[in-house]
Amino acid sequence: MKQTVLVALLIAVVAVGYFILRAQPKQAELPEQNSATPITLWEVSSGAFIDEISALGSLRAWESVVITASVSERVETVHFEDGDTVDEGTPLITLRQNEEQAALREQEEIRKEADREVKRLRDLAKRNQVAQTDLDAMRTRAAISRHKLDALQAGIADRTINAPFAGVLGLRTVSPGALVSPGQTITTLDDVRRLRLDFSVPATILGAVQVGQKIKARTPAFDKEFPGNIAAIDGRVDPLTRSITIRATLDNPDGLLKPGMLIEVTLLTQERQVLLLPEESLISQSARHFVWIVEGDLARRIDIVIGARKPGWVEVISGVSAGAHIVRDGVGNLRGTEAAVRVVEP
Repeated sequence: MKQTVLVALLIAVVAVGYFILRAQPKQAELPEQNSATPITLWEVSSGAFIDEISALGSLRAWESVVITASVSERVETVHFEDGDTVDEGTPLITLRQNEEQAALREQEEIRKEADREVKRLRDLAKRNQVAQTDLDAMRTRAAISRHKLDALQAGIADRTINAPFAGVLGLRTVSPGALVSPGQTITTLDDVRRLRLDFSVPATILGAVQVGQKIKARTPAFDKEFPGNIAAIDGRVDPLTRSITIRATLDNPDGLLKPGMLIEVTLLTQERQVLLLPEESLISQSARHFVWIVEGDLARRIDIVIGARKPGWVEVISGVSAGAHIVRDGVGNLRGTEAAVRVVEP
């Protein structure tokens, strides 16, 4: 009996406790408060900026010529080897000229005889022992013999091919005894102490280009930059591509660069003062750009207009002014258009 009463009493206590718990109002769940996002600041300021315009160009020798013969004749002597560096006037090829040399010697004797005859007739004319017309006729024949002598000497000169300027020779294509003809390539000669660099840029940037402007040239062949300057701007814009050709000059004292090489050109415009932002502060969505401007403990996202870029930096045209504080590190953790922030040391 007592056990039955204890069980009933225990059941009653449990029931009362259950109803008491059900009757208590539930505590409202408080939303978790967002903590302030840690960031670092950047103060907007002006700095020097040089626009860089990229292009591809091709190198040309300062002076370049294909060495050829002006007459048909066999090669007597070759005076150079492949790739030789030569001075102006250095003999390169001698063609056979035996017949011309014999004719030259004959004409020299004829000239000497004509000069002697002129002298004899002049002495006789002074004593009135010969007509003046005979003296004049002999003078004419002497002059004609000198002209023939000049023609023979010019023919011999055509059979000795010299370097027209100092430079580096290419590969020779003839051997002694070979028959060469006018226009046939014997070798090439390039002056590579200085080089011309031709490249094209859009005509829309023509206002930013001027003679004397600095450029930087690079080629995958060498891990170095080659400085240069704009020497000339073409007088016409290509009507199909709407581009214009620029010619720059490069010094090449070590002879590393060769004519015909493809060159990456960076055109440096005049230095100017602009507002600069670090690239990591910028948010870009399609054609729109944003930064987070910080005022106290609050950051707001604002639209800006950007200009040119260079590694690590962006030019700001409008949207923020000098002295404004913007978020530099922590941009990726900010959401919406406003956010609580906490400035930390970088």
